[in-house]
Amino acid sequence: MSKYINLSRIEFVVTNACRGQCRHCSVSDRLENNDNGSINCCSAVDTVQKLAKKFEVKSILTFGGEALLHPDTVCKIHSVARECEIPERQLITSGYFPSKNNKINDEKIADVAKAIYYAGVNNVLLSVDAFHQEFIPVEYVLKFAKALRNYEFLSFKVHPSWVINKYYDNDYNSKTKQLLEVFTDMEIEVSEGKIITPSGKAEKNLAEYFPLPEQVDFSIPCGSSLHTSKPDKLECISIKPNGKVYACSSIGNIYEDDIVNIINSYDPYNIPWLNAVLNGGVPQLIDYVKNKNLGFDISDSRSACAACRKIMDALQNDIHSIEKNSPHAQSPISRKQ
Repeated sequence: MSKYINLSRIEFVVTNACRGQCRHCSVSDRLENNDNGSINCCSAVDTVQKLAKKFEVKSILTFGGEALLHPDTVCKIHSVARECEIPERQLITSGYFPSKNNKINDEKIADVAKAIYYAGVNNVLLSVDAFHQEFIPVEYVLKFAKALRNYEFLSFKVHPSWVINKYYDNDYNSKTKQLLEVFTDMEIEVSEGKIITPSGKAEKNLAEYFPLPEQVDFSIPCGSSLHTSKPDKLECISIKPNGKVYACSSIGNIYEDDIVNIINSYDPYNIPWLNAVLNGGVPQLIDYVKNKNLGFDISDSRSACAACRKIMDALQNDIHSIEKNSPHAQSPISRKQ
């Protein structure tokens, strides 16, 4: 296996479909109001089985979009994860998963809760906050929470998003705390939640809470920021509905190549844009892309990581044309084994 990967966690974006368009969403540009399909279930299951044989995978996550718009796929992924003895099998959901005609009833809610439990999901994070509840009726989420509570060995928590932190006084946090009281009154545990990052819709809609710093140090080494890791020390990969396997950028596609080949051939120093980041951070990445006519603007980036993500996104949108005539055209990202 590649010496640059020691995988402990696999994440599946089951679908980009979502019934909400939350103003704090970091990936809102990729979400769809309509159900545009999900990750290929057979390919996802095959990926889990093969990676579990090669690595000591400790955690698997399914999320979206709204993953439970495709409960059968979620269940199959987690069922095989349990068979492979992956200990943490986690699901993030808004708890709201109506069908295409926006119908949902108590029977469907109970059936989905039962299905994910018996499939082996053992950790559910239920997104509840001022942002989700702008679009999602809280009464349905409460019904789903009550249904989950029927299963003794299923750990689940309400998982809110906070602006700045949960102690920061603002209208969004105040509304979130009011919503959470309904769940705490039911003795449903609330997690510490997550702090909103200024990306995607949040960068535009919540800009007043995230002022631009006077100066950003773009020269900091890759992997030195909080909650980041270097592309040459990968412990987690994320697989999208289109089959693309992501580290910091796409490193292959499970619909086009076997996951073992993708992992075996992964060498970030042989992928020019990752090599640039590893050797010279954002400045060298900018130098790499400066003649490629990509549309990106990092002037409003609040960190080196944010700038890097914007450039990587621009690269991904034009990746095939960029590499088609490159001397690195036979790099692992495109090579079939």
